Amino acid sequence: MDQALDQITNFVTKTQPQDLPDNVIQHVTGILVDSIACSMASRDCPGARAAEAMPVLPRGKGGIVIGSCAVTSLDMAAFWNTSMIRYTDYNDTFTGGHPSDILGALIAVCGTKPISGLTLLSGIAVAYEVFHRISVRHRSYRKDHGAIVDYLSIDQGFAVAIAAAAGLAHMLGYDYDKTRTSISLAATNGLPLRASRSGELSHYKGVATAVSTRQAVFACQLAEHGLTGPSDPFEGRHGFIEVMEGKAGPMNLEPFGEWAVLRSGLKYFPATANSQIGIWAAIKLREELDISKLHEVILHTSRFLWHESGSEPAKWAPTTRETADHSLPYIVAVALLDGNVTLESYSQEMLTSARVRDMMKKIRVEVDQKIESEWPGAIQIRATAMMLDGTTREVHARDPKGTYRTPMSREDIKVKFRQLVTPVLGMKTDNVFDQTWSIAKSDDCKNVFDLLIA
Repeated sequence: MDQALDQITNFVTKTQPQDLPDNVIQHVTGILVDSIACSMASRDCPGARAAEAMPVLPRGKGGIVIGSCAVTSLDMAAFWNTSMIRYTDYNDTFTGGHPSDILGALIAVCGTKPISGLTLLSGIAVAYEVFHRISVRHRSYRKDHGAIVDYLSIDQGFAVAIAAAAGLAHMLGYDYDKTRTSISLAATNGLPLRASRSGELSHYKGVATAVSTRQAVFACQLAEHGLTGPSDPFEGRHGFIEVMEGKAGPMNLEPFGEWAVLRSGLKYFPATANSQIGIWAAIKLREELDISKLHEVILHTSRFLWHESGSEPAKWAPTTRETADHSLPYIVAVALLDGNVTLESYSQEMLTSARVRDMMKKIRVEVDQKIESEWPGAIQIRATAMMLDGTTREVHARDPKGTYRTPMSREDIKVKFRQLVTPVLGMKTDNVFDQTWSIAKSDDCKNVFDLLIA
């Protein structure tokens, strides 16, 4: 018996929308509103263009596409939505990745039948709980000889596919067997490689999890129509544990109970999650010194942030926005020069800017053992600036705004929503924000998504 599969299935089928605590509903509402804002700013991203080129159906015959009256099949709508949510790298952050990518699939199915806003929010909350527990297990960090030797070759899409299937099964009211099958199928076909986030990043980086949400929808459709799935995808022979560790065994998932979703965060700046702290450190430095007299900046941080965003040659010479928003030296250079990082910071003009490249040459990234010992519990950077006159300045930035320790308020989210949505909806933006924030009261959340069509 696959205890992990049963554990997840029991949680998904037993949780009821009306059981969600008020603080969970409020928190998940913020995630939904933030994700919609990110998607509305990315309606012309490569993934959306690819999806739009495929056959579409009249509205009401397929899945909802955020901000569009054109729809396609449910699985393609999930891909389309997640591509937009993910593209700017401005969406949320949580254990091991960006679970708001899952929302692309959950929103897509809201066009199949009337689904209340509370049911959608409950589906999101359930998916986040599953995502967290899968991510904790598949990214169980061990530090041997100063190196991370976990499952880093497996990308976050593994957890995304499983959690999306769980959220969909919950929203659509699947029974135990269909839910179990949906999750099993998503897990069995859900091992994407993290090569999508290495080296010079391609368009695929922005759609990798969109592929996973599309797989989740397809898995649920197969289960809904009676297809059976593997009985032991996690703990059995040739299951996840055996593939990753060489021997079948228990997943040892964190028990369900406490709502882990409350520890998820949002992004204040459009850049990869852990590197947000670099922007805050740069802004602090900028306030304390004359940038024109800067000789060198050393960023002392965790091994993970160094490894992911400051160790590869491509991160020191980014030519695409996909690489630049994952480059710690790039975003710190921009923040030092401009005092902010926005979507415009990744324009072709900025990517080729001599002043940005010159500033990047003054930046070094080093692993700090004290910061490393406190990671991932605390996200921090100690930035030391050496000036041309030989003097030094140092700032210490910790737990950037948007993390659960320093959460973004409703007003913070509204400012971000306005920034991203006003270019599309104009004067309607504030009303759409208010209606979306109140989605828990809606009997059919499709009515809220209709407001997003320009």
